[in-house]
Amino acid sequence: MNPVPDIDEQARGWFVRLNGSDASEADWLAFEAWLEADAVHRDAYDAVESLWASLDAIPASALPANEDFGLAPLPVRKRRTRWIWPAVGIAATVALAVGVWPMISPGTQIYRTTTRPETVELADGSVIRMNRHSDMSVRLRSDRREITLSDGEAAFDVAHDASRPFVITAGDHSVQVLGTAFNVVNHDQRFSVSVERGVVAVIPARTTRALRLTAGQRVDQLGARSAVLSRLDPARASAWRDGVLVYHTAPLDLVADDLSRYLDKPVTVSASGRDVRFTGVLRVGDEAIMLEQLRELAPVEVSRSPDGVELTGLGGR
Repeated sequence: MNPVPDIDEQARGWFVRLNGSDASEADWLAFEAWLEADAVHRDAYDAVESLWASLDAIPASALPANEDFGLAPLPVRKRRTRWIWPAVGIAATVALAVGVWPMISPGTQIYRTTTRPETVELADGSVIRMNRHSDMSVRLRSDRREITLSDGEAAFDVAHDASRPFVITAGDHSVQVLGTAFNVVNHDQRFSVSVERGVVAVIPARTTRALRLTAGQRVDQLGARSAVLSRLDPARASAWRDGVLVYHTAPLDLVADDLSRYLDKPVTVSASGRDVRFTGVLRVGDEAIMLEQLRELAPVEVSRSPDGVELTGLGGR
């Protein structure tokens, strides 16, 4: 008996179950276990996913065989959309009330936060928690949900909708999902995605294929460096919402990038600090508190000046 049809049926069953409104955390965990059990399962599910993607992806035959994270690239295409202009006045009133500013252009809402995080609830049921100093635009279409995170950080809890992929553009990077919970950072030269729940397709800059991330996985890219995959506690994927920053063997450059956003000033790393890896938890607070926490937990010297903060690895500059 040929087992392939059975596997194909399982893949279709998973696709239907995960894109239903009642998909649970247990469903996602069971799906991830099924996915990792056999490379054939991943191939079968990829074939099902291609039906909803409806994008000009490269052929699967062009991808390396047996890649744990292999997916076809997911290009972003520009589309027209409509906007009901009487809503502009209402949106402006809400902005004054909650502190997140939606700037309106035809078909697009642009949100900006300043000194505090804010929550944005989309019409499709998705919820986006924007961190401080973040810029984001939203365009919802009947066949596609388009988000651009121009700068900053945001945690996404995406409503399931198999007919409308949820696509995030962050600089030269792209993220696509159907419905899941994850965190995205796009600031200066840093790009990062951490998955709390579900499956996320990520295309880092300067790559020809996407990475598949599941719950507890993370990808980081700093500048021109290669993207680095790692694991984390899914509950910590967007720990900043709880007022803490969690790191596991993180490059000091990555920590400095976070600190620069929270301290509202440049935080740089000297040459001797570029090899330092930091593991620990920083509680968000004022400048003195956060820098003292770092000094106690990491082998670094902290130098403060009116122009910013420099982190130096102990043993030299």
